Amino acid sequence: MLDERKQKILRITVKDYIESAQPVSSRVLAKKYHLGWSPATIRNEMADLEEAGYLIQPHTSAGRIPSDRGYRFYVDFLMDLEPLPQEDIEYINYSFSCPLSWENLLEQVAEVLSQRTSFVGVVLFPQLNSAFLKSIELVELRENVISLIMTTSTGVVKERIIKLSYSSQEFELYSIKEKLNKSFANKELQEVYWLLLQKKVPKNIPLEIYQGLEQLLWEVLEKEKEEGIFIAGISRIFKHLEFQDINKVKDLLSVLEEEKTLASLLFSAFLNHGLTILIGNEIGISELSDCSIITTIYSLRDSIIGALGMIGPKRMKYERMLTFVEVMGKVLSEKLSEIFEK
Repeated sequence: MLDERKQKILRITVKDYIESAQPVSSRVLAKKYHLGWSPATIRNEMADLEEAGYLIQPHTSAGRIPSDRGYRFYVDFLMDLEPLPQEDIEYINYSFSCPLSWENLLEQVAEVLSQRTSFVGVVLFPQLNSAFLKSIELVELRENVISLIMTTSTGVVKERIIKLSYSSQEFELYSIKEKLNKSFANKELQEVYWLLLQKKVPKNIPLEIYQGLEQLLWEVLEKEKEEGIFIAGISRIFKHLEFQDINKVKDLLSVLEEEKTLASLLFSAFLNHGLTILIGNEIGISELSDCSIITTIYSLRDSIIGALGMIGPKRMKYERMLTFVEVMGKVLSEKLSEIFEK
């Protein structure tokens, strides 16, 4: 663990570099922050921090900048979280003041994340393995032909046309629908699928309907796993000084346009069940080595169903960004509840 003086110097170095985008020298720290130590003492401490891997000297005549390890120590031990500025709160309230469908809601969250940070905003589609079966509907289309409609707690609607082996009456379809909803509504999709596989279904359910429901669940859980994401503001990140080099821009674009790669990064946050910060090489993708990713989860009915976050340069104001991402996770959870708990 770093001693108190080294921690203070590292903290100020990180904050100054985030503000100025210029390598920080011992002379600047001594003159600007009135630390009570001589430039020589500060220079020695910065040299020790560099040797320990917390700072980097880009050029021999230049000051120093934080390394990935320096940023990580700062985020874990040195920074103080800030409350969200009132202008951010007002912007969020305005952005979600009108009713939205769940797809438009996720898209809007990605856009707000990007607009208020000038970074890339990303939102992972709901993970249906954690979703619930909300309702089952049976609608007669014509003689012996019905529509089986299944709605999940995340708003996904699936339909299958079923041909019955007999003529059904309206009251019979209503009775079958009520039995199915009583048995399966508000259960996780995976649980319902298992029950169907084990033939644990209400009595007197026609085989065609039972098999149709099983096939719908198979499509949702296996054939159509939700790996998609909403992405907003890719162009905004290139305004930052770190991404002025054309080669870096090309490398970064190649990753940001790979939705599956970004989805896998967000999925790791979904599995971690909380706020996650990856800095530089921690991301594990060389093209993102100059970036940091901050992610958190969102929920529905106390079940974690997805993740959201932002991608920006390592030189970001972590205090505000962490708070902002966390607040957006709570906003998305609340708005989803308003849509699906009606």
